[in-house]
Amino acid sequence: MKNNKIWKGRIKKDMDKLAENFTFSIGLDKELYLYDITGTAAYAVGLWKTGIINKGELKTIINGLEKVKQNIENNKIDIEIYEDIHSLIENELAGEIGEVALKIHTGRSRNDQVVLDEKLFLKETIIDVLGEIIVLQENILKWAKNTLDVIIPAYTHMQKAQPALFAHYLMSYFQKFERDKESFFNNFESCDSLPLGAAACTGSGYAIDRELLKKLLKFKNLDSNSMDTAGSRDFIMDFLFSCSKIMIHLSRFCEDLIIYNSSEFSFINIEESFCTGSSIMPQKKNPDILELIRGKSSIVMGNLFQMMVLIKGLPSTYNRDLQEDKKILFSACNEVLPSINIFSRLIENIKLNKSEINKTLKEGFLEATDIADYLVKKGESFRKAHNITGEIIKFCIDKKISFKDLKLEELKKYSPYFEDDVYSYTDIYSCISNKEVDCGTAKKQVILSIKRAEEKIETDKQNLKIIASRVPVFEEIKAFVDDL
Repeated sequence: MKNNKIWKGRIKKDMDKLAENFTFSIGLDKELYLYDITGTAAYAVGLWKTGIINKGELKTIINGLEKVKQNIENNKIDIEIYEDIHSLIENELAGEIGEVALKIHTGRSRNDQVVLDEKLFLKETIIDVLGEIIVLQENILKWAKNTLDVIIPAYTHMQKAQPALFAHYLMSYFQKFERDKESFFNNFESCDSLPLGAAACTGSGYAIDRELLKKLLKFKNLDSNSMDTAGSRDFIMDFLFSCSKIMIHLSRFCEDLIIYNSSEFSFINIEESFCTGSSIMPQKKNPDILELIRGKSSIVMGNLFQMMVLIKGLPSTYNRDLQEDKKILFSACNEVLPSINIFSRLIENIKLNKSEINKTLKEGFLEATDIADYLVKKGESFRKAHNITGEIIKFCIDKKISFKDLKLEELKKYSPYFEDDVYSYTDIYSCISNKEVDCGTAKKQVILSIKRAEEKIETDKQNLKIIASRVPVFEEIKAFVDDL
């Protein structure tokens, strides 16, 4: 096979076929074609501005890039014959417009080129992820508003602890996803610096107008050190950390719902279209979607660890090891987006089994903490109140009775602070309303937290529109050139 590599001036021999296949990355980075074309179009404008090409050549290049884009999208190019997406674009452009295409790599390296492609890819992906999180949060809010009067046992150590509004429980996950959302917004900012101009590692040898490129490609900032730009992938690690965090939160939510769906709990019923059956046991209705999300979280967390290990031992600037970053990055993206989407749809199709939930509220002495609090508010020290309550609960367990079964005169044997109002104070609904601290489960506070969350969602929708406007579009760059 004839040597047609971009380095054929130095390497005269055809590459060993096995070695060639081993080094090819086109199977993965073909996903970056649009970003590579968009970045090349902007860079061509920079070459025109600095005098490397004239206006006619610039317009020829832009029109040629549009043709290459169409050919890729219409499957008119044998993509697999190329080493990577960069060589594909350059060679296909040369096939469309001839010699002038050989100028587009002037002062540019695949090292800064791939960082640009990855940052543009991530900016769009982050916007997609944020959109999915917002939909998920809206579904959580809808569920919370519809269950404001439902009380469930809260658990610590998987033991019944205290009563809580189910809506308060749901809002605990809203807050987790809120932090995830903020992380992804921050990831967008960490991607928002222009790498072009760094070239291979020491900077371009041409006076490229980086401010112009920044404007065309809608970056907020400029990378400031060429060696750092060529060899760093912190922006990918940051993104993978955010992906791992949201998958951990999804996994915990899934675990809760799997438990609540079990026959031992029967708190919820998952709609059949989001479940599967068994190949051998006819009675089964399995929560496979929840289990798969829980499983996929391990893949994404592994992606983060892979990326850290990939980077940790590299010497400065670019090394070919970094070609593997796309495999890791795309793997995480392919798990995170579908997981958020399907989970969001699944929770819209869950019904609460209120009768089963109510049965569990009568067991486990969920009012115990409120009994101790009652004594404290009457004048007892907390530690003594705690011990008194513990003795009462132990007596009730031994006698197989509830706290409500105890007469006032029996309670007074434990503490003179007990009065008739203890029964109303420790009623299940009072246990909820007693928690009026602003982060608590009292209905008034939960309603306020939902209101604040709804306002935050509307703000974030506007912020999402703003960052979406900071993603470049090839057609806009072409229009800029057409107007020159």
